[in-house]
Amino acid sequence: TKADGLTEGFTSRDIFKAIGLENIMTYAQSSTPRGTEWINKIRLNNGGKNEGALKLLLDTQHKGLSVPTMAPAGTDLALQLSINLSSLEPLIAGVMKAAASDEDKAEFKAEMAKPVPMMEMTNSELLQKLDLRFNLVIDLDATEKLPTPIGAFDKPHLVGRIDGAAWAWAKAGGQLLGLTGLPFEKTEANGVTTYSLPAEMTENFMGYSPVISVDSNKNHIWVASSPEFLTKSSSGKNTLAESAAFKATMAGLPKEGVSMTYMSKDFATFLTQTLTTFKSGGMLEEAGEEAKTQIDNALEQLAKVKNGAAQVISTDAVGILLSERNVQNIEQQMAEAMKLINEK
Repeated sequence: TKADGLTEGFTSRDIFKAIGLENIMTYAQSSTPRGTEWINKIRLNNGGKNEGALKLLLDTQHKGLSVPTMAPAGTDLALQLSINLSSLEPLIAGVMKAAASDEDKAEFKAEMAKPVPMMEMTNSELLQKLDLRFNLVIDLDATEKLPTPIGAFDKPHLVGRIDGAAWAWAKAGGQLLGLTGLPFEKTEANGVTTYSLPAEMTENFMGYSPVISVDSNKNHIWVASSPEFLTKSSSGKNTLAESAAFKATMAGLPKEGVSMTYMSKDFATFLTQTLTTFKSGGMLEEAGEEAKTQIDNALEQLAKVKNGAAQVISTDAVGILLSERNVQNIEQQMAEAMKLINEK
């Protein structure tokens, strides 16, 4: 059937195909109680053949969970996401085949054939090479406060790492940094190139000393809020994976995957305190009743977090497994989602 509001010829089946759900043969779910929390799992059986947008997120050379061994122990928020853009062009072309005019198709084809500035390749060739993994770590420092217009908060230390992109930096990174106009200082040693700012510029960045490190040996690009936190995160010592809180949070979840998120109990407490401050300070008075209800629900759920919350996406020969530790089971989450939809 034709999907409402879409171009003539573009059907609901085309939507499912574009997402990657058309070949899902079976579906199963389970929710296992763990005190005030639940271990939720959803299994999508596609015979191990990922298609559509799911292929972008799941068919990657970057296997395994990387952010737990990169993040220092005590990390409050850790995110890992893989994306393989080599199948993006055929995915878009497939959607356009059913939904676009011949003129639009020709324009897209021409765009893919255009050269990318500084990269010495076309857009199509660049997409074929971009199989990336993004890692992000945030660690709140209770010993140091960050002043903001709405109050002082624990200062966050941040580090990000992009896996699989150092080769691209070698072609264009230096030129892009030059366009910022900032006086980055460059040092090189053992295949690692580091870009840092003079110490006197710290005040311009709210007390941070941003640093970029490109490791051509491992094909990694690091970006951190300070050289000290970069060293701490890249040392491979005293990591999040070794911490008791992380192990307790991950109990019952897969040890391997292609993407994951992790939130500590401390971060849940931080969010609770922040939202409570907003409420008590009258900063939510102009929010609608629906928004206030959602905030109250969030506070109720955050209070139930015992060790932390986590989600893992993994794949195997059977299909896709979505696993999480959550304070709600799957039925509760679905009921809440339907309630929000019906209220709109």
